[in-house]
Amino acid sequence: MPVTSESHVEKVKRLRLELDELRAQLAEAEAELNNQLEDVQAFEFRFEAHVGQLLDQLATLESEVNSYLTQIKLMRHQQSFGESGPSFDPVEEQFRQTWHQEPETAVPQPKPPPPAATQAQLKKIYRQLARQFHPDLAIDEADRQYRTDKMAAINDAYNAQSMVELIALAEELEVRQNRQQTAQPPDQEMAQALQEEIERCRRRLRSIDNELQNLPNRSMVDLALRVKLAQREGRDLLAEMATDLERKIARKTAERDMLRSQFNHL
Repeated sequence: MPVTSESHVEKVKRLRLELDELRAQLAEAEAELNNQLEDVQAFEFRFEAHVGQLLDQLATLESEVNSYLTQIKLMRHQQSFGESGPSFDPVEEQFRQTWHQEPETAVPQPKPPPPAATQAQLKKIYRQLARQFHPDLAIDEADRQYRTDKMAAINDAYNAQSMVELIALAEELEVRQNRQQTAQPPDQEMAQALQEEIERCRRRLRSIDNELQNLPNRSMVDLALRVKLAQREGRDLLAEMATDLERKIARKTAERDMLRSQFNHL
């Protein structure tokens, strides 16, 4: 009927305008997220160069100090009993037992990685979808756009190793093929495809918005903010942190060397 056909044509025009606007918003949101993530990464490099290595060095020294303290304590305890005292395991074995005790309750083991069959299934369904949705199979420009959008969704799902999304796309393909077999009007089919892409863009926008809102909760983002505030006061917070760590490292090194000397004389 002419009225129905015209209605679908108008709907397609409206949905295309809406989709164009959403894609513009999505591009802007993606750019903002990427800029902020790049800033965080740049600060992480600065932090690692000024402070990160010092933190690792201090942690190693603290571990060595704790190790010497434990071994010295065990050796002195053994010496206090003498040869006629209770039987003890070697110091190395006592140290191993002290620091590697089995937990009283079973700790849940991490889930094993997906079996090889799962990866094979992912590849199989991905290849099937890629063949069915490939843009080169398009019958017109509208169909090419639809297939291009779906291939992007298929690639995203495969990169995320999401079997659920790939299966959903496969089911969508089956529905699409059934619609084609029932000779659904092209404008109605295009309207549905545009609506689906609009929903995908909206989901991605929500995801980006959530990520942007959660960025301030990252420890590095909070530290970067404190560094900026300190700069306004004429202070270099990272340099101050590095200086403080160097003092702690010097003290911990002296403590480690003293304990090493005691241990060697026992």
